Amino acid sequence: MAYFDNNSTTRPFPEVLDAVRSASDSLWANPSSPHRVGSQVRVRLEQAREEIGHSMGVDPAGLTFTSGATESNNAVLGWLANRKSLSGETALVSRIEHPSVLETARHLFANRIEYIPVNQDGLVEMGKVEELCKQKRPTIVSLLAAHNETGVLQPWKEVAQLCQEYGIWFHCDATQWMGKLDPQGFDLCSSFSFSAHKFGGPKGVGGMFSHEPICWIRGGGQEKEQRGGTENFPAIEGMRIAWRQTCNKLPLKEDTVAWKEKFESQIKQDLPGVRIIGEKVSRLWNTSFLMLPDFNNSSWVYKLDKLGYSLSTGSACSTARKEASELAGAIGLSYENGGRLLRVSSWLNTNELEWTNLAGALVQAHAELVEDRDQSGVVTL
Repeated sequence: MAYFDNNSTTRPFPEVLDAVRSASDSLWANPSSPHRVGSQVRVRLEQAREEIGHSMGVDPAGLTFTSGATESNNAVLGWLANRKSLSGETALVSRIEHPSVLETARHLFANRIEYIPVNQDGLVEMGKVEELCKQKRPTIVSLLAAHNETGVLQPWKEVAQLCQEYGIWFHCDATQWMGKLDPQGFDLCSSFSFSAHKFGGPKGVGGMFSHEPICWIRGGGQEKEQRGGTENFPAIEGMRIAWRQTCNKLPLKEDTVAWKEKFESQIKQDLPGVRIIGEKVSRLWNTSFLMLPDFNNSSWVYKLDKLGYSLSTGSACSTARKEASELAGAIGLSYENGGRLLRVSSWLNTNELEWTNLAGALVQAHAELVEDRDQSGVVTL
């Protein structure tokens, strides 16, 4: 099976699995306990914080371990929404944020939310951000670094600098950026979030960096009294190893980046009518977001799965149809066209032959879908 759903989750590095097993066996004590074995875990936990924080270019003291980006995003938005001094003020978020930002902002800020539009490539335009900041004077601006479906890179550094000038809190969901591109520069953000399973680490662990202390889980003094509950050290250790492994493999070789470009050229030639969303702007090296010429995306996923290829219709963190509709509307696609979107996302372990064969598999899947339609009049799963 060729796996092309890595923006959803990546396969853990073998070294990560070894580290989690080892820590679970020998470093299982509570890091908050005062005895020797507890203190040993505490030392290792802080070493992980130091290593990850420094390599991300931020002060480790501002790094809090969480269960992942969804929790981190909820924590930041919840903390800001509940600050008494900020009650009644506005949240400014992009139309293409991850559901853990969009849905949370809608719940917490209700009619106090404003949206940053994107163009047809799924890119936020700086002029519009500045205009909205001047008009609305928001409490918070939230913009992801790289989109989880289109792979389009957003101008998060420029927005961070703009927010500093206006004295606005800027939060960045860095989940898809971390482990794929240079992490330097995120200290410009007031806060940012990430998840380990996006870069070869365990699920259920991630982090949040903030220049100010954010307390969201009370009851226990863990994580400097910001997130109560015993830390999951084996998972944190796995994340540390995953981050180290990923950093050692970056930057990528030029031919690795070229494999996706070759795939896109081939698929446009072999399947007329295919559109590459965001093709004209900078994107993640691993992501290709296709609008297919016909048939709904669930039919494509089914056919490709039978041919040995795992792909996705979009974010795994929400229902596929709802997510497609949200994104389609943001970039000016009809509801019908939104149902023909298919995401291809590779990882460090994907090779050139898999990219090449995927193009052929898409052509074969299309031929089978056409045959099914001609024989039955409808395409069924």
